[in-house]
Amino acid sequence: MRGNLVIRLAVVCLVGAALAGCGSTTPLDDAASNPGDHFGLVATAPVGRSSNPIKAGAGAEATSPSDGDGVNMDAAIDLAQGLPYVRSGPHKVAPFPLALNQTVQRYVDAYTEHNEGIRGSFRRSRPYLSMMVKVLESHNLPPELVYLSFAESSFSSKGAGPWQLSVATARRFNLRVNHYIDERRDPIKSTHAAAQYLATLHDEVGDWRVALVGWNRGETAMNDYWSLRGVNYSRLTANLPHNTRSLLDRFMAVAIIAHQPERYGLEPVSYTQPEKFRVVRVKGGTTLAAAARSTGVSVKVLREYNPAILHDRVPPGSGYDLRLPLQESADARDTASDLIF
Repeated sequence: MRGNLVIRLAVVCLVGAALAGCGSTTPLDDAASNPGDHFGLVATAPVGRSSNPIKAGAGAEATSPSDGDGVNMDAAIDLAQGLPYVRSGPHKVAPFPLALNQTVQRYVDAYTEHNEGIRGSFRRSRPYLSMMVKVLESHNLPPELVYLSFAESSFSSKGAGPWQLSVATARRFNLRVNHYIDERRDPIKSTHAAAQYLATLHDEVGDWRVALVGWNRGETAMNDYWSLRGVNYSRLTANLPHNTRSLLDRFMAVAIIAHQPERYGLEPVSYTQPEKFRVVRVKGGTTLAAAARSTGVSVKVLREYNPAILHDRVPPGSGYDLRLPLQESADARDTASDLIF
């Protein structure tokens, strides 16, 4: 009897110790400080609100609030090993921890001293930016992530589109890529896919910066940087390949500029502008020339508003949602009715 009692007490003690350990886990998205680094603190205020940098002393870096769930990430991953990963649905995550170190500052300076490129990026994004931010927020993602598309492609709809998704990733998240259409080039549709992928990466690793390493180098690459979750930005980037480090630095720089565009000589960024286009559903295989004749909108403008279309007509099939500018005349709207399916 006494031996059984001792065994029971030992088990209770072990379980209690394990639970206490789980309750003291440090959030991974909190940036650790390093006495050798000097940073300017960048507030992670909601996108669209101006936030002035606050000078911080040695060892300071932008940090994000705790998720507050007390989850032991390593224990959870060990428990789930061998199970297929399935994202359960949108849920709140930590803000993206922006950091302004010397390298990022050099990118900020380069963008603002030769600002034609970044001006063009913001100009191209203007019709879509508010909708892209809404897509990210619908997945409860940090809205600053919209500027990853600027760092990836200077917000170009050519090639693999603003987010530069691979064909495999695009199809994984239900984008069509075929002979007729490449939805990676569509800023809105590709943002839906990018949001799902970014959410998946963050759910797997629990650290936004390492999640972007996975974005750039592939999900399995996050295993190589697992031990760097939660470290400060300079320590992380010192261990990254050049291309990945450069992507993160560019992203940080654009996001910082976008928080205070007037300070850097750029126009204010609006995240609440109404849509600048309308959508009509046209018959599959309709040529852009026929759509132009019926709507009074040039083929050039139709291509600009529908960058996913690869040839001179919409894809074959039951129908296709064609974007048209709001500036078209009432007569043009009436004559478009013969295209509507």
